[in-house]
Amino acid sequence: MSEPVPTAVAKQATIHLSDLQTLLQEQGLHARILTQPEHLPRLRVINPGCTALCEVITAAPVEGEWSFWWSWAEPITPTSDTATAAERIGHVLTPTAHQPA
Repeated sequence: MSEPVPTAVAKQATIHLSDLQTLLQEQGLHARILTQPEHLPRLRVINPGCTALCEVITAAPVEGEWSFWWSWAEPITPTSDTATAAERIGHVLTPTAHQPA
């Protein structure tokens, strides 16, 4: 079982995720912060035009550096680069147009 997340860490994660949420919503994606006591908050992001395209993003510190993280535990960007994180998430959640062969 994992250790409880300190309240200060959860609050800082929520601040980072809120900034990211705003940028993703400006791109037309649905984004909602999910919280649970003693756990890191998560940002659920859904493409409303294709709801199968969704992702859960976290913000967490590793060795003192905060980053946004994909659900498969790969970093997206440092939280100081929210615009690039939003761009990458938007790219992953946007279907590519079908190109004729």
